[in-house]
Amino acid sequence: MLIRVLAAGLLLSVAPMTAAMAQTAPVAAAPAAIAATHLMVPSPDGRTIDMSVWTAPQERGVVVFSHGWGGVPASYGRVFSAWADHGFTVIAPLHLDSQQHPQHTDDSRVAFMTRVMDVAVARGVAGKDHDGKPLIAAGYSFGSLIAMMEGGAVTVMPPIGDPHVKGVIAFSTPGDTPGLVQPNTYDALSKPLMVITGDKDVVPDFVSDPADHRHPFDRSPAGDKTLITFVGADHAMIRTIDEADLALLVEATEDFLDAYALDDAAAKARLNALPAPDGVTIERR
Repeated sequence: MLIRVLAAGLLLSVAPMTAAMAQTAPVAAAPAAIAATHLMVPSPDGRTIDMSVWTAPQERGVVVFSHGWGGVPASYGRVFSAWADHGFTVIAPLHLDSQQHPQHTDDSRVAFMTRVMDVAVARGVAGKDHDGKPLIAAGYSFGSLIAMMEGGAVTVMPPIGDPHVKGVIAFSTPGDTPGLVQPNTYDALSKPLMVITGDKDVVPDFVSDPADHRHPFDRSPAGDKTLITFVGADHAMIRTIDEADLALLVEATEDFLDAYALDDAAAKARLNALPAPDGVTIERR
């Protein structure tokens, strides 16, 4: 039923994704203090969704994460391990467009609709199996658009915003994806938002100007919005970032998690005062 509803709402064709937007050969995650386990969950359309789960030993919140087009959750293991150690369990479905999915598809419309279903099921798991812990939506590249939709952004599809989502973390946003992102897409994204990108973050055939990645930050309603830009970082930054920049990224995102999932005023103050070292710019609005 959900697939039929989504299909009816998909008024325009989603532009085919290119290899440049895919993460077809992810770098293996560095050894992690907290490793992922796998949860196989049935979906409403009869599939089984493979969810990688980084479980927090002392859980305080949950992050539902949507990976980049063609990618895999393990590519972000260094960050997820840190979040889990900080008290936030990460639930990351393996989407049909992943090069490692046994039912891999290059049909962008099918993959898009099933992505929406995957994160909906993951949010259901978060609510049912994690005692209603506060929820953050996050994603990388095309997955960040899915996360922002969970937080209230509206594409050509009907809204899928979830009131349980406390905030959104968007890594290397996909820019103005043809056939999906509209001029008013971010008008309703009033939830707290952190956008992380690089000034070399281009995606051939999709994003020729790295500044396009900042559109969700610029176009969403002001208030509790943060943009972090790493000088020299490209679209693969989450997998290639050096240790110093990774430490800053983890610090900033963990303050965001605490500030908006846990309503921690001290964490919000730290986030708002976080200094930008050489090679990094931090903007707020």
